[in-house]
Amino acid sequence: MNINWSHPNLLPKKLIFVDGVTRSGKSMVGPVISSLKGAYAFQHQAILDNLMPLLKKKSIRLDAAKSLLAFYFNQNIYSLNISREINLRPSDHSSVTKDKNYKNFLKNLKKPDGDYVIKEIKKKNNFPVFMSHDLLSMIEIFEKFNFNYKLIYTFRHPIDNIFSLINRYKRVKAKNRLKYNYNNPRIYSMMIKKNNILLPYYTFGKEKLFLKLNHAEKYTFYYLHSLKNSLKQYKNFKKKGKIYLLSYDNFAVNTKNEIRKLAKFLSFKVSNFTNKSLKKENLPRKLDTKSREKKKEIIKNMINEKMFNEVNDLSIKYDKKILF
Repeated sequence: MNINWSHPNLLPKKLIFVDGVTRSGKSMVGPVISSLKGAYAFQHQAILDNLMPLLKKKSIRLDAAKSLLAFYFNQNIYSLNISREINLRPSDHSSVTKDKNYKNFLKNLKKPDGDYVIKEIKKKNNFPVFMSHDLLSMIEIFEKFNFNYKLIYTFRHPIDNIFSLINRYKRVKAKNRLKYNYNNPRIYSMMIKKNNILLPYYTFGKEKLFLKLNHAEKYTFYYLHSLKNSLKQYKNFKKKGKIYLLSYDNFAVNTKNEIRKLAKFLSFKVSNFTNKSLKKENLPRKLDTKSREKKKEIIKNMINEKMFNEVNDLSIKYDKKILF
């Protein structure tokens, strides 16, 4: 017997996602977005990142996935309003200690829960801001949920992005905090199993190829998979008004101009806290674009020729501002 999964009405009237490839600038942009009037604290939860691949591979029904997400979004905004499950780690980008409403979060720790909180939420009409990974690459599926949302897609120069991915692995490995092992419990993204080996979901159908790659090539494989699918999805997506394409370089250098455009896109206003947020994120900042040639040579020596040619082609398009 088929069950028709459903859910109560969504409490947040609009959802905001700061999306992009890993290391594309989401953690820089997110706290600034949450500083705007009308936005809630910037946060990341793995549920959306993990549900989307399941939907793409038809491992879960759409009505079940939508209901699960709706329950999560309702619980999330309710919990934020009574300071339940808030992040107090100062070093995290999603820490409420960096949020404009930090003092209110502390006061709300003593707030009783109940139906009156729902009325407060509806009266405040604030919108949660979530970090997502690779959502644009599956946006046609996400659109089927019929949620009211806006998506800010951050993208970075391919050379800088890939170099950052590779360099992060080196730093992490040097500190012995996380070895390149997909069986590590600290990895929170969906996995598939091939010959009793755990692999990232995006390697499906190319598992043998992926296993032959070195570490730099594996990161480049992920980058190319995500970006190329995002480019394809965006090109075919009919509701482009829901998406704001945000260049890392533009946001870092022309920060205030980009913030004005983002605020207009989201129907928000700049708050008194926005300048403080910019200072914390070291914005605006100078970019060392001259080092790209050196990074390019390092990457060229670390990945195979076919991959490098793809990265180089994308880099040329980025430089000419014709990537999207």
